[in-house]
Amino acid sequence: MLKNKQKWRLLNDGIKDPFMHFAVEDAVLRLVDEEKSPPTLRIRQTIPSVWIGVFQHPEEDVNIEYCTEHNIPIVRRSNPGGAVYQDSGSFCYSMFFNRNEMFSHLGIEDPSQLYSLTGKAVLAVCKDFGVKAKLSPVNDITVDNRKIYGSAQLELYSAFVHSGTFLVNADIKTMQNCLKPSDLKFKEKGFKSVAERVINLSEAARKAISVKHVIKGLINHFSEILNIELQQSPLTKEEKTLAEKLLASKYSKKEWTFRKKQLFTTKLSTKIKSGVVNLHISTDNQYIKNIHITGDFLLSDPEILHKIETNIRGLAIEKGISFIRNSPLPQELKMAVCHMITNITEGQNRNE
Repeated sequence: MLKNKQKWRLLNDGIKDPFMHFAVEDAVLRLVDEEKSPPTLRIRQTIPSVWIGVFQHPEEDVNIEYCTEHNIPIVRRSNPGGAVYQDSGSFCYSMFFNRNEMFSHLGIEDPSQLYSLTGKAVLAVCKDFGVKAKLSPVNDITVDNRKIYGSAQLELYSAFVHSGTFLVNADIKTMQNCLKPSDLKFKEKGFKSVAERVINLSEAARKAISVKHVIKGLINHFSEILNIELQQSPLTKEEKTLAEKLLASKYSKKEWTFRKKQLFTTKLSTKIKSGVVNLHISTDNQYIKNIHITGDFLLSDPEILHKIETNIRGLAIEKGISFIRNSPLPQELKMAVCHMITNITEGQNRNE
């Protein structure tokens, strides 16, 4: 049984610039961790732009030439997941909270349980508009197997943020021109393009739908399902100041989004439940010279992956695999990475 309602801030700051948009995301998360910001539901929209996941390379997942020609900004998020196109026909939300307090309030232990809990609110909104949708594990909501909503998570010490993206009447043609997802994303589902894979709520309902009405409905369902009381209030002065600093030092920097690509001798890709995993690796005489793992898979603490990559460089391959197997990575992700490394080394041995 849920406890008394938690009091939350409802934040609708109207920031449309995608770079400042994510600077604010970062600032609020940090200040929630420092207990200087309250639990917050932030409603988010930006100008037409492409957002890539923290583990992605834009060159692999985005049509950079098209975006450049059409003045569509590309920005890297701090959370995982895949590249998305956003415009006025879609919206996002982020829930910022103290992990232990909120998980206790909801009676859950695992972050993955949030996907189904927040998914209930999205399903309820779809039902409000006469659309039958379903949860598609791990983090999507689909209508007739086409994606209408996706979500991701990120944690920072005591703070946690759960985010979601809802397609209402987004420009699917432009979305398809901007994105170039891996064939592995579509292969198992039988789709050939982004346009075939996604669907707007308005298309599913076969009527015009206002984004504002969908936002209002989602807020109401969140309040009920998560047992929270929302009161609208703006960003604090401290949040604004920190966001400006993060914009200048991080999100406005080209090198944040377009990281320098390293050269690797081998690349393998595979698909797990939460997304595509790409292994970039260079080996020499059964040692790992360099390794980098990219993709649109889900991992709430990106620092785990960075530490693994740093620690296994220079190790013998078998020791590197053992290190990964004993790491706190999700089981499916660690097994996928170990399997790809094993395949590479076995192939090299056969060729010697």
